[in-house]
Amino acid sequence: MKVNKFLALGFAAMLAMSACTSAASPSPAASTAPSTAPSTAPASASSSPAPASATPLAVDQAEAVIKNVEANATIDFWTYYLSPTFDGYIKDTIARFEQTYPGVKVNWQDHQGTFQEDLKAAFAAQKAPDVINLSVGEGWVSDYASKGLLLALDDKVPQDVQSIYFPGLWKEQLVGGKNFQFPWYQSIATELINKRIYEQGAGLSAANFPKTFAELPATCKTILDKTGTVCDIRLSVNDLLAQMTYEDNVKILSADGKKFAFDSPEAVTWLKRYVQMVNDKSVDNGVLLANEDRVGLLLFSAGQAAFWQTAPNLIREVKKNNSQLYSDLAVVPAPVGTSGVVGKGSMGISVKADSKFPMASIALAQFFTNPRSMVAFSKVVSIYPSSPKAYEDPFFSSAPAVVEDSARPIAKDIVGKYQDIVPSLPAGVNKADVNNIVLKAVQSALFGTPQVDPQKALSDAVAQANALIK
Repeated sequence: MKVNKFLALGFAAMLAMSACTSAASPSPAASTAPSTAPSTAPASASSSPAPASATPLAVDQAEAVIKNVEANATIDFWTYYLSPTFDGYIKDTIARFEQTYPGVKVNWQDHQGTFQEDLKAAFAAQKAPDVINLSVGEGWVSDYASKGLLLALDDKVPQDVQSIYFPGLWKEQLVGGKNFQFPWYQSIATELINKRIYEQGAGLSAANFPKTFAELPATCKTILDKTGTVCDIRLSVNDLLAQMTYEDNVKILSADGKKFAFDSPEAVTWLKRYVQMVNDKSVDNGVLLANEDRVGLLLFSAGQAAFWQTAPNLIREVKKNNSQLYSDLAVVPAPVGTSGVVGKGSMGISVKADSKFPMASIALAQFFTNPRSMVAFSKVVSIYPSSPKAYEDPFFSSAPAVVEDSARPIAKDIVGKYQDIVPSLPAGVNKADVNNIVLKAVQSALFGTPQVDPQKALSDAVAQANALIK
């Protein structure tokens, strides 16, 4: 499972798939842990005939909160897994933005399965977009920011504008103590339960689904023994340090913050949990370290898994593609790690560090994430705003009509508690480099020939990570 996985990628693709999905995978996406993606990862790239957009909002100059926007600016904006399902909403919002900030022109592109490859190539060619939709749950913001590719926002965005967002979300992915993203749509981690397998087959109760990650191995073993079905769980392969932090309260750095220390007893316990499930043959190996959440999402949507951690909006996709599974669904809260923190958020919007039009780019990122725009988005798909004021809209206090909207009345309380509890890495250390070291260590413990002892795998990884510190 994955911390905030549902808040991340899955959320994104889910958005697209469900027309409805994430957050992460709606393009709001998600996956399996409170990252659950999280979403965390896009569910699938298929498009659906969801409502393109509600009636376009009228222009309101009160939304022009960013000053000194460059005259006649033309900016490029990339989103992740939002087209064609949300073309109407995106285009309507851009049109309103261009009228709110006269003279600014926005060129929008949506990228899907090759998003990261496309973006890295664009940066290499010095043609990256000015404004970029990045997954917080998957660690993309910190990855690009640590490479100096994103614009730090704290000293450029007025304090009264920063205060529009939940404090924990504005600070949800700091690098060097600085924020590089406007928090956008959020997701809530839930477990979708296939009652036919989980209850009727395995004899388990959805109401008693594991409340902690420590309970998962025994649950998966029971499901395997009773039904022959393996568990559908995915590790957050792009941000393993965050996953171990949220799930088992692992302190990834020494007390003084100068050295890596993710080979502690807590870290070993975390890794042993997944090793146990691999050795029990109770988890789908192809999903566990998959690059995208959609692999696990498709397995569950096909009715071949007992549960899957993701955002509630995925339910609409299940309903569209598998009506039998929809009628057999139960929805329960996702497990909470020993850290006690649910997650760090799903999706954000960042600005390129060397944008020719930084203030126009900041204005667009802020416009899409302001309360008015996010409420409108929430009415098109099951995502949740990153601003307290947005929840004052009666839409969030109204009684849900369908099960996929069951989290709406409690969303503000949950989203308001999101925070990033993963410490900033030592100066000069690239987070992606450390994650690659940890990923190789995890792979060696899970699937090595022979399997490497978890303690040795993590201790060797710590030594390699510490060697990166200058």
